[in-house]
Amino acid sequence: ATEKEVIGGYRVHPAASVFPLIEGDEFDDLCESIRNHGVQHAAVVRGDELIDGRNRMRAVEQLRADGWSGSCPVIEWVDDGRNVAKWIWETNAIRRHMTEDGLVYASAAIWPLIAKENEARREANLKRDAGPGRGHKKTEETKPSPRFSADTKAKDARSTVGQVAVKAKTSHYKARQAIAVQKAVAAGQLPADTGKDLMAGKKKLRDVAPKKQRAKKPKPAREMKPILEDLRDLIAEWKNADHNVELLRDELKTHLERM
Repeated sequence: ATEKEVIGGYRVHPAASVFPLIEGDEFDDLCESIRNHGVQHAAVVRGDELIDGRNRMRAVEQLRADGWSGSCPVIEWVDDGRNVAKWIWETNAIRRHMTEDGLVYASAAIWPLIAKENEARREANLKRDAGPGRGHKKTEETKPSPRFSADTKAKDARSTVGQVAVKAKTSHYKARQAIAVQKAVAAGQLPADTGKDLMAGKKKLRDVAPKKQRAKKPKPAREMKPILEDLRDLIAEWKNADHNVELLRDELKTHLERM
């Protein structure tokens, strides 16, 4: 497992870590704004976990190291049933100025965290509902008739590709590319900074997406009969040519012995 990012003594939520930190002039401008006006929006934490406000907290750390006496206000996350990873995605997608490729990559990287949190919440609800005195009678599952099966478009929309595409407001093609890149980065097949470069607009999906290797179809084996017919024709041609028949016989015998 990768080591969690830590800022201001808080462990950063993995969904927040997906988005690149601001650097250079943009970070310097943030520091100058905070020095002159203070932090305008509090960071959001959940216990010792930082959910939102990485750049603000980094800027405050740097300013305090330079002698500034201010601080970064924090508010505690209220668990009202919202998906934290989804909220982080929506907050940053609105706030940041990213290209379409950058947004769909961020969506592909965060979607597994959203799905994991949804699954954990479902399991917790099932355990709660199955508590003492809350047993449920298991009903027999009925399979839909093939004639009235669910719409394939609806199924596609609920798939990972569909969810990523919807969140980034892009095509399924780009969503597949982004998912492939995210998996390749996670597996170490692409440099770790690939995602950051995509979200910073330095690279495009089409330039980094893994290319599918088309499997070469083996040539179908020929039947023996046409091969023998070709061989007979070749021998007949050889005999009619200016060659020694005994030499032909010896060559054929040698090849047969090697088989």
